[in-house]
Amino acid sequence: MLTLTQEFGVLGYGLAATAFFVLWLTLLTAWRKRSKGLYLLVSVAVSFVWAIVSALNVSFNIDGFPLSMLILELVMMTAWLVVLVKMAAMEETSFLTQKNRIFAISLFLLVAYEIALLVSVFLLPFDEGILHSFLVGFVGLSVLGLVLVEQIYRNTKLDKRWAIKFFVIGVGALFAYNFYMFADALLFGRFDAVVWFARGYAAVLLVPLIAIFVMRNPKWSFDLFVSRGVVFHSVALVSVGIYLLVMAAGGYYIQMFGGDWGQAFQVLFLFGSVLLLVVILSSGRFRSRLRVFVNKHFFNYKYDYREEWLGFTKTLSSPVVSEAGICSVLLRALLEIVDSPEGVLWIASQAGYQQQEKIGMEAYQGQVIALDDALVLFLEETEWVVCIDEYRRKPELYQGLELPGWMLQDDQGWLVVPLLDGGRLIAMVLFARPRSERTFNWEDSDLLKAAGSQAAVSLSQYQMSQRLVDARQFEAYNRFSTFVVHDIKNMVAQLSLMVSNADKHKHNPEFVDDMIETTRNSVVKMERLIMQLKTGKESYFLPKVSRVNLEEILYRVIKDKSRGQPAPVLSGEPVQGLFVKAEKERLEVIIGHLVQNAQDATPADGKVMLNCLTEGDSARVIISDTGCGMSDSFVQNRLFRPFDSTKGNAGMGIGAYESREYILQIGGRLEVESDEGAGSSFHVILPLSKGEE
Repeated sequence: MLTLTQEFGVLGYGLAATAFFVLWLTLLTAWRKRSKGLYLLVSVAVSFVWAIVSALNVSFNIDGFPLSMLILELVMMTAWLVVLVKMAAMEETSFLTQKNRIFAISLFLLVAYEIALLVSVFLLPFDEGILHSFLVGFVGLSVLGLVLVEQIYRNTKLDKRWAIKFFVIGVGALFAYNFYMFADALLFGRFDAVVWFARGYAAVLLVPLIAIFVMRNPKWSFDLFVSRGVVFHSVALVSVGIYLLVMAAGGYYIQMFGGDWGQAFQVLFLFGSVLLLVVILSSGRFRSRLRVFVNKHFFNYKYDYREEWLGFTKTLSSPVVSEAGICSVLLRALLEIVDSPEGVLWIASQAGYQQQEKIGMEAYQGQVIALDDALVLFLEETEWVVCIDEYRRKPELYQGLELPGWMLQDDQGWLVVPLLDGGRLIAMVLFARPRSERTFNWEDSDLLKAAGSQAAVSLSQYQMSQRLVDARQFEAYNRFSTFVVHDIKNMVAQLSLMVSNADKHKHNPEFVDDMIETTRNSVVKMERLIMQLKTGKESYFLPKVSRVNLEEILYRVIKDKSRGQPAPVLSGEPVQGLFVKAEKERLEVIIGHLVQNAQDATPADGKVMLNCLTEGDSARVIISDTGCGMSDSFVQNRLFRPFDSTKGNAGMGIGAYESREYILQIGGRLEVESDEGAGSSFHVILPLSKGEE
């Protein structure tokens, strides 16, 4: 039956074995098959076996220090010492190559000493004298490990200590623990059970330090990656755990020594502690400082570039509905990269760089930067990110740059980032200082320049799309104007014909009646056009349908076009009672266009004929002539092309196009049959309207 202390020891060594095994698997999958990483793989594997055997020894309650543990202790310490020697030899100014080889020789002699003792165990009885000799060797190995750790750290350049410090701390702590445990056993002639059982937990703490060392040192041939988000939340969780433990201890102390009011004070203290924790966790400044701490102490680079770029791209691709919208998105996306809470965006225009978006920074309200300002010229020439603090300290680094006075009037401004598209500065952003103090270096500069280029492309694309929208609006307006002018031209042609015949027929009552009717129709059409002009161009193209009688429209067109030559006639008796859904005046104008075109293409002694038939659920209006006809090439390529006219200055080339477009709008279609030199036929097919008139 194991005691509570022994169970504690078994659990510790079991946790150590699990941690070393997970670390070994992780390193094995990330290993790039180079010799440098092999040393670390072997050391972790030996530590895993050592932890397993230690747990078994404690669980089986083996007395003393068995031979298996002596062997594993020697192998484990030797493995980690070899890693330290290899690490020292990798430095360009390695102290192992500059001084004598005392450390390597000492390691060799101590290992040889321990091996000799192991051989003696098989030749001589294993007694306390031999055990003490082993312990002397283990103390010597521990001292050698501590000396190596100290020498490695002291002889490493200051800018490289960041990469090895966690490994040095972890391995140094392991050798320090071993030194204490073996020295204590050597002095008192026995092992302290508590120290021995607790060593498993000490070994567990070594594993994350090794993992951080590997991530910071890719030259050890491991592609090991841990998400910054995981590390950030892990550190936050551990910090919260430590805080809660401290607060719980404080609450317990208050209850124990608070007398009659102890419990009340404890509740109040714990409530205040939880409230303070919530305030701290919701603080943007705290999260910013924690993120800087994680990036500085756990990673080789300040940024997780994949996450930064995905987040930046996602922000830029969010939908916007106005130029102010795209400016706000761009500014926030750039500020979030360096955790800056405020900023200003200037965009190029003919009047200079105008302030288009601002978050905070009220002191910079309304500032305009001239197109020939020294800052603009410097950014376009160098494409640099300007650090205002560095500019103040070392202005010689920014030769030719003179920042505006209002940008230097206070300490709020931090960085100026150019947004360049094809070498052209289309915008710039002024960053306020971040929420937590941070050092600006090449990583910030490179990332902000890349993000600025991407933002510039997005801004240019949005500006081009806006210009395209404007161009399309002008195009639609021109198209609308063309149709209106075409309708006015046709009305003017009718009125001109009437005026030209007025002197000859002004005493004819029928001509006078016809003139009045024509004038009345022209007035109605003009009023309709004026109303459409008032309501906008959409009302002109949007069909306003009602149920109209086709037979009535045909007779009105024939009467209206009878003044021209040849006069149109019905080629047969049209089917009566045919109704379609259309705008009556507009459909009459469309069929009139087609009849007018037939008259223009037919000599005075030719024929222009109309008829109306039914085909299932459709009505077919046929306008045919015996004129010059059209070639297949003309019908396919030019007939319905707007502004392509064969009438010279007399035509606008819009009648056939407008006719087809309107017929399609009301659900019909326009078909053409033509034989060059023999005539043409236009077929207007419209869906019939069912129901009562």
